[in-house]
Amino acid sequence: IEVGQLERDVGASAKRAIEDELDWEHLPHTHRTTFSAVSLIHSDRNGWEADVILVDGTPMRMKVTLDEDRLGYTNATFSEGTENGRAVCRISETGSDSCRMSLRFFVPDISGLDREGVGAFYVDLFGRLIDEDEPKMIYTTEALKAGGAAHKQRRKAALADGTMVRVPVVCPHQGLPLNCEPDASGIMTCPWHGYQFDARSGECVSGQVKGWRS
Repeated sequence: IEVGQLERDVGASAKRAIEDELDWEHLPHTHRTTFSAVSLIHSDRNGWEADVILVDGTPMRMKVTLDEDRLGYTNATFSEGTENGRAVCRISETGSDSCRMSLRFFVPDISGLDREGVGAFYVDLFGRLIDEDEPKMIYTTEALKAGGAAHKQRRKAALADGTMVRVPVVCPHQGLPLNCEPDASGIMTCPWHGYQFDARSGECVSGQVKGWRS
């Protein structure tokens, strides 16, 4: 049954919003207050399926399926093989770099369901997730417009021993702001996808992408 609705205007295009929904990898990093881990089962251009763990330790299966016109999606969660909730989103363009996300939330009709309370939970949760996703979508748009030039920009960062190094302004992965500092071991962890880099050498020590030349 339907338990709630949410409409949000976002400062990024519908294409960016869909790309963001396909980005399963960012869940425990961009949304670190909600998810602690994600383990991919399957992913393609039409959606993905993964096992996720919430910050309170609750495990769930999550499945995202895009609409055929790629202007919407369904995000369903499962517990022990049974669907326990679903968000259905439709996206409409409101400008070249803006869109409106219209979400409806559904849960199983079980005895004693606090429909109003569950609806409020979903509205609050997805409102917060969109709040966290919107800057990422905007930065992605800016990165695409800037092209390769942004990857050449450097800033100073301090290692634990006081040594100063020059590190990229944006992450080599997707050009999002590398707005983090080296830890005690000199490792920088990108806040968007969790990729890790050696601030001294630029090597991607987590292994997903090439690093940078120091």
